[in-house]
Amino acid sequence: MIFEKQEYQQNCLENIVKILQDFDFKKQDNLQECLRAFYKITPLPVQNISDKLNLDILMETGTGKTFTYLNLIFELNKQFKQNKFIIFVPRKAILESVKQNINLTKNYFYSEYKKHLKAYTYTDSKSQSLIINHYIKNEYELSVLILTNSAIDKEGNLLNKNNENLFNTKSIFENIISLKPISIIDEPHLLKGEAFNKYFSKLNSLYFRFGATFPKENDYELSNVAYCLDSICAFRSYLVKQIRVHTLIQDNTTPFLIATNTSKSKSESKSATFSFFKNGIEKRTTILQNSNLGKLDSSFQGISLVNVNKDKAYLSNGKIIEKKKSYKLSEDEIESLLAKAIDLHFEKEERLFKQNIKALSLFFIPNITDFRGEEPFVKNTFERLYKQKRNEVLKQNLDSKYREYLEKDYDDEGKLKVHQGYFSGDAKLSSKEKNIDNQEAADIALILKDKEKLLSFDTSLRFIFSVWALQEGWDNPNIFTLTKLANSSSDVSRHQQVGRGLRICVNNEGKRITHRFLRDDENEFFDINHLDMLVSSEERGFIEDLQREIMDSSFALDAVWISQERLESQGLNAREASRLLIKLEDLNLVEFDELGNIYKIIAPIYETIKDNKDLKELLKDKFDSILGSFKNINTTKEQVQNANAPKEKVKIKQTLAQEFKELWDTINQKSLIIYQNINQDSLIQNIAKEFNKIQIEKESITFESKIFDTENNKIITQDIQTISTKDYAKALDKDFKSLSLDFVKENQIPLPFLLEILNNLNRANFNNSPKAAFEALRNIFKEELHKNLLLSVGYEFTQSYSNESVLYDENGKPKEEIESHKLGRYIAKDSKSNKPLTPASNYLFEKVIYDSEIEKEVIVEENQAIDSKSVVVFAKLPKFSIPTPFKNYEPDFAYLLKDKNGQKIFFICETKGYDNALKIREAEVKKIDYAKRFFKALQESLKDENIKVVYNTRIDKQDLLTSLKQAQGE
Repeated sequence: MIFEKQEYQQNCLENIVKILQDFDFKKQDNLQECLRAFYKITPLPVQNISDKLNLDILMETGTGKTFTYLNLIFELNKQFKQNKFIIFVPRKAILESVKQNINLTKNYFYSEYKKHLKAYTYTDSKSQSLIINHYIKNEYELSVLILTNSAIDKEGNLLNKNNENLFNTKSIFENIISLKPISIIDEPHLLKGEAFNKYFSKLNSLYFRFGATFPKENDYELSNVAYCLDSICAFRSYLVKQIRVHTLIQDNTTPFLIATNTSKSKSESKSATFSFFKNGIEKRTTILQNSNLGKLDSSFQGISLVNVNKDKAYLSNGKIIEKKKSYKLSEDEIESLLAKAIDLHFEKEERLFKQNIKALSLFFIPNITDFRGEEPFVKNTFERLYKQKRNEVLKQNLDSKYREYLEKDYDDEGKLKVHQGYFSGDAKLSSKEKNIDNQEAADIALILKDKEKLLSFDTSLRFIFSVWALQEGWDNPNIFTLTKLANSSSDVSRHQQVGRGLRICVNNEGKRITHRFLRDDENEFFDINHLDMLVSSEERGFIEDLQREIMDSSFALDAVWISQERLESQGLNAREASRLLIKLEDLNLVEFDELGNIYKIIAPIYETIKDNKDLKELLKDKFDSILGSFKNINTTKEQVQNANAPKEKVKIKQTLAQEFKELWDTINQKSLIIYQNINQDSLIQNIAKEFNKIQIEKESITFESKIFDTENNKIITQDIQTISTKDYAKALDKDFKSLSLDFVKENQIPLPFLLEILNNLNRANFNNSPKAAFEALRNIFKEELHKNLLLSVGYEFTQSYSNESVLYDENGKPKEEIESHKLGRYIAKDSKSNKPLTPASNYLFEKVIYDSEIEKEVIVEENQAIDSKSVVVFAKLPKFSIPTPFKNYEPDFAYLLKDKNGQKIFFICETKGYDNALKIREAEVKKIDYAKRFFKALQESLKDENIKVVYNTRIDKQDLLTSLKQAQGE
């Protein structure tokens, strides 16, 4: 596996170091003061300070919290000389996973910190001896003790007893307490038991809680928050996969009770929400008390809802319908789910294989006997269905290397080797005790311990079965399909279930396929990084409940849904939140979803309300904060997608599509970036020149005089004085090479090139402040590299992306329609009639699908002619991007214009909702600069003098004519 610094993980560590900068590690009595100072300069969504010694880190499942807290151990050792740590986990399998992570990251952390972390676990008398003789007695060793809660939560545990090797009368645990170790609690919602906390509290030392879920109980709720990366923020930041839920539809003969409302309010009647499948289509209806169920389906005409309680609905025909708390799938249902899972696996496997990514699938099954019994139904059915599908796939025209990969599915004895199960106890029992063959034992070890080998194409195993993976604490970045064949316990959340497959995938070299790795191409990122979750129709409300859990565990506003509770969590009171939602609904920005009792966002909120006087008056000083929350929603994708829902499609105007084809074929060519005449010496000189212009001040050493104010019961700072400045010259003689190597790794700069730069730099800046100097160098390097590349970059055009595109089929004929999400997120509607807006007559598509208000305005404006040139057709460009040295760039619109002589102008236009060009963000300006180079190179490559390709930005209300004239240099 390749480990690399992730910005969000580094931000987490930086926050913790800032909090602890003035923390007294000996007395440990000023954590609250440190937190108050930190919160003044660092806005976090939760700032409640408890009187305990905890620091809480909320990190979404799949974002690498184990890696982060292992990194924290090294950082606390480096910054504060702390060297004794304990990691508490709720299960032995998670303990094994932590041990595996320590082993996997050993070389990485050594390269970063030049130290190894010694790990100890408590299992038997031998391990007990190692803990005493090394962890306890070797006070200077950087070491961690990994324990489950059961290791200390009973008086009779060996750690709570004395040992003759200790030479004192204290127990082993009491000797550990005397070391003042720093603790890390993994999965805090599972470690809130009274027995555990009775003994844990005796440590009375600083501890960190890392989790995606925190307890709701007052004594254990989220507090003293050091870092917050909730589910919604993680998704928006492209740190986890998108979830696509597939529900196996089975027609039913009786209604399925989803929810009840037992309100006794005079203004609100009791009701029950029912689900009913007919002809594969689900209908959900809320029935009021004493109302007819015929609204649900005509077969229930004459039957009414008599009464409801918490989980039952009483009907007039004497039947009682209960909310299902558990279920058992029939063999037919299990077979259907297995078949669908195998289909989905093969749908993506070859495509991922070509990108050097191995696809894995995980199944939650009812019982161990379904995989290891004498007649294991799940295993036998999977093998039969897999062989059938594999034979179908092998008949297709496959990539030769992928075909070779599939041909390794059988061992020398003709046994299928693509699947294996793992279950509780597999990690600790020998193959003899389990009575299984050597191959099975090797497969189990592969699943549990050798992640790198499992992700290799040399290993055929890629279908994994477990009774309940959460009990084993197992996950893998390359789980792309997760199938639920069994009921789960009531205390296991849907968010936890999908969490097994949320990690961003890695390729065969162990490189994470991040948003940045894919040049910030959102479509490509989610085409690869999505988790297909399969559930049966017994899991009614799975999607809604999953969305609700994600919202409840997050503090950010969702990109798709919004609720009163979420607005209240942003600082609004109930009245403000309620009135804001009513206003958003009146403005046709949200629509109410009765089933989920939440609002779906149907139009861009930020742009519409940013100048709304009524809302400014309603929210007063809270307005800017709420407005900013909507502005930061950057992804257009749904975090949880209903894969069964019909995809909204938009018709393509066939006559206009014929006209548009030449433009599309011209711009939609495969292009390669080429670099010509890069002047390295000039680049080095320019970087050195800009760096040497700046003067970095020396870091100051300050003295703070503090007194205790007895009247107000608080410590106040009486005086701050600068007593001297720091000079890093001597330290840099020793450490400059190491710091330079870190800089190389973080910024991906060739070392010889950096050394050339450093030889030309003013060393005094580094002596004054190495941190500030390297930060300045980083910014100057990026800017000068951009200037240099812009002069040197060119494009080489080869052929169209493929014979078939999003607009035209393989024969070049226009398609009838296109999926609306490829054009934008919102469907424009008239604010008064609520009917779909009509686009301009020469617009390619029949509906207004857009992402921003300025896009909507462009699509509906009628421009038949511009400066004596007719506008034949224009379109928002679907899935069209230009490669640049930094990020891929996606222009918005393309216009086909013709003059009187028949000359064609292909005008590519970027719409920007800014008052003027100076307000465009720097990153966007750079992409626009490369787009200009791209279209200039494209024009030069064309042989047809009758076609002119031009490009420009169109800022806010700028008219099309002005933008076109600028593009043509008029």
